[in-house]
Amino acid sequence: MIDDPALSTGPRSADDADDRGFTLIELLVGMGLMSVVLVMVTGALIEVYANVNRVDTLTVARDQLSNSFRRLDKELRYANWLNTPGQVGSNWYLEYATSGGCRQLAYKGGVLTTASWTLPATTPGTPTTIATDLALTGTTPPFTVYTVNSQPYASAAPGVSGVGVDYQLAHSQVRLQFTGKVGTTTLPFDVLFTAQNTNAANVFTDPGKLTPNDCSKGRPTT
Repeated sequence: MIDDPALSTGPRSADDADDRGFTLIELLVGMGLMSVVLVMVTGALIEVYANVNRVDTLTVARDQLSNSFRRLDKELRYANWLNTPGQVGSNWYLEYATSGGCRQLAYKGGVLTTASWTLPATTPGTPTTIATDLALTGTTPPFTVYTVNSQPYASAAPGVSGVGVDYQLAHSQVRLQFTGKVGTTTLPFDVLFTAQNTNAANVFTDPGKLTPNDCSKGRPTT
């Protein structure tokens, strides 16, 4: 008689039982546990990637605004005349004068540019881009000029401006307000420049009225 284990109906040993593999319930439980682990790992990887992406885009936005500040600080600090900012169509303009000639800041479709020209010419030269990926901060204009002898902080809440409500400007100031936008990252940009070469003598001919300057002719009318 041939002793064939496969045909044996007797009890099996523990080793024989292990050869039977996994049951369906064991397989489903194992797959469920693995799914939980995969979800946790995937979520962690997505969060890490999102954080890295936010840091990268924030760095780009900050670099854009820092470049704008450094470039403008060199010129606006020594401006001797500032025009009233204005909007032409959907674009914003600000002209100012330096000892080297006329300058114009322009904000067009998220791009901040600067252009220069020398009188008696009235047409700005080829604009140079100094910042991109910008947006307006709500309905706030991108350029604001505070003239000599004005009191821009008189209505400020106590402690906000750092000066008394009766404080009058000895020099004109330019305030730039934008929001840098790179991807889903936003970064506010609100900086104040003081034009140290401005004073009451070269800003006003009549009290409260800006002295005309031919640099204002560089602004487009349409």
